[in-house]
Amino acid sequence: MEQVKCDFCGGSDVEEVARQTDLIHKTTSEEFCIVRCRQCGLNYVNPRPDSVEIGKYYSDEYSFHSNQTGAKLAVVSLLTRLANSPLYALATFIPGLGRRLIPYVKPRIEDPVRKYFQGGRILDIGCGSGESAHFWGASGALQAYRKFAEVHGLEVDDGARQILEAKGISAYKRLPDVPAELKFDIIRMNWSLEHVHSPADYFEFIARHLAEKGKAIISIPNYDGLIYTLARDCVEVPIHLYHFRKRDIQNYAGKFGLEIFSFRTFSYPQMFAFAAEIFPGIRKCFSVPMSLSEAHHFQRTLSRLDAAEIGNDMIAILQKKSPS
Repeated sequence: MEQVKCDFCGGSDVEEVARQTDLIHKTTSEEFCIVRCRQCGLNYVNPRPDSVEIGKYYSDEYSFHSNQTGAKLAVVSLLTRLANSPLYALATFIPGLGRRLIPYVKPRIEDPVRKYFQGGRILDIGCGSGESAHFWGASGALQAYRKFAEVHGLEVDDGARQILEAKGISAYKRLPDVPAELKFDIIRMNWSLEHVHSPADYFEFIARHLAEKGKAIISIPNYDGLIYTLARDCVEVPIHLYHFRKRDIQNYAGKFGLEIFSFRTFSYPQMFAFAAEIFPGIRKCFSVPMSLSEAHHFQRTLSRLDAAEIGNDMIAILQKKSPS
């Protein structure tokens, strides 16, 4: 374990926010402490596994590192479409199907890569095997993007990187491995920034490698989200080393000559249901199980709360600062 100072401001004056062990992946019974920097407010795990130790806290089944079958991805895509179809209520008449669809009830959010890409080159940092991306599934992965763009991936897991390379996708292990002359029209970090040991290195990299009119898309858990407000220890430690808020992203962006172009938060029912099964603090506030109809009603409530930026996940679109 290593003891570290605040990655953003270098401060060492901190206060404890929460303590938790790995209740999700169950790789360890060790307890980890989340602290908040008294100077800038950044929340992070301290002490923490160093860059060598951290590998043992990723389970062998960590899904985005593995080679996923086309059949499995197709089933997930079909269930997602059914769960969010206006005709979802018809599924309740098929035994077992309604309950099977509950985890797939989600808000409709356009893939920001497809929304903002206008041609050129894409870099996906923390891309896994490139076959599926959190929230957007197979359609939001590098394999799909390569149909209309020059795609590159950055992935520390050797097995996932071998899968990428076998499919002809340029894959790098570390930031310095990316050729200095390459500029990207889209740089995406899809729920990967919270895993890195030095977020500042990644913001600096984005500032150097983002094309002049390019967009950086950062999707991460929102530590100001409702679920974390209910229970600060409802976290995925130790593999989530940082627990960001909008303010933190603004701070990092400003430090490296970037600005927020677009920002939103969102939530979905399954996250509350999953958390209630594992974290006592959420179990006290939220009852499960729910029906498919109840999940849709809950989603409508959560979508209204998103306007107050208290959704459990956030998507920040960054660009280079405009000349003043």
